[in-house]
Amino acid sequence: MHMRMASIFIAVLSGVIAVGLAALYTLKLRDIRRRRTAGVYTAKHEDWITYVLANLDGEEPLYPPPGRLNQEERRVVQERLIGWIEQFRGEQQRKLIALCEEMGLVKRHLQRLDSPFEWVRLDAAYYLGCMRSHGAVPGMMKLLASMRFSPMVFIVGRAIAKCARHTDELRDMVHVLLAHKKEAHPLIADILAESEIDIAAMLETFLRSGDEERVRLALAAMRKHSLAGSGDTLYKLTASEQADIRLKASKLLAKDAVSFSEGRARKLLIHPDGEVRALAAQAIGKLGLRSCLEQLRLTMADPEWKVRFYSARSMAMLGEEGFAELCEAAKTDTEAGAEEARDVIREEMRRRESASRETGWVAVRGRSQPAYEYVPLTQDDQVHA
Repeated sequence: MHMRMASIFIAVLSGVIAVGLAALYTLKLRDIRRRRTAGVYTAKHEDWITYVLANLDGEEPLYPPPGRLNQEERRVVQERLIGWIEQFRGEQQRKLIALCEEMGLVKRHLQRLDSPFEWVRLDAAYYLGCMRSHGAVPGMMKLLASMRFSPMVFIVGRAIAKCARHTDELRDMVHVLLAHKKEAHPLIADILAESEIDIAAMLETFLRSGDEERVRLALAAMRKHSLAGSGDTLYKLTASEQADIRLKASKLLAKDAVSFSEGRARKLLIHPDGEVRALAAQAIGKLGLRSCLEQLRLTMADPEWKVRFYSARSMAMLGEEGFAELCEAAKTDTEAGAEEARDVIREEMRRRESASRETGWVAVRGRSQPAYEYVPLTQDDQVHA
């Protein structure tokens, strides 16, 4: 009985393997055939391809390839046009889009958008997005609203972003994607970046909305799309109850030298969240806020090691006065703070020593003060070094 069951299992498994290999072989043959066909039709229309590229900057409209195209030829030409549309911008792109419309490619995919099969509608949405067909937006929105969550919804969303000409269309698309609540805010932000519409006003509305999902989306989009005058709103968001929101808002605020004022820096250095305090300490050094040096000195006693570390790094970046304070912290602060200060001092001295060997100057400890100064090397010293 057991031998019989084993034989049946082996036979079934062998059949499955055979079917899988046959399917792979068939797909491979089909791919080879499509590549050969593409090569043949590309060679056939080589003169037309040259004509299109040569006349992209001209005033005359572009004309379709001569003769009647069969299905495979149309596919090859379509792929070439889509590649160009994604590559070029401005008037060149508009001429290529107009050529797609004249050749009936847009009309064909608009018809496919009404197909009863979802995979056909998805394929049509992808190509319509590539061709920037504004007329396809209502149909694609209907498709997007009917879909269950899967990676495919982002393909349709990206297609809508490429085709949209009004902010309301983008806003409706965003609402549908956010309704899935899958924490895909960075991906949705990248989709919005595909649009040619100015989304600053929409992002500002999201940022002030109080809705956590839309706030997260606005913060994700602001990594590449800065909003002028958003400093006050970002500062308010640093007090958010959601850790990810206050951290992202703090990062964006710390990048803006105008918004990250001395007063805000001082307040963020005493923020209840240690991550926010560390970001503030790091930003003070990068932005060169020497007026916050005294506050940085106090944070060397912070219970979070990251805050102490970035405070020490920032003091080292604030000139000789900051470095002198850092040296003082290494002698008088708590054990943890003094250790962080000494680590940064050693790192900074190695950096300065390396720089001094290239410039002919060397850092030495002052006799009557804790700071360090530079003295020139003699010719013999430089040769010895």
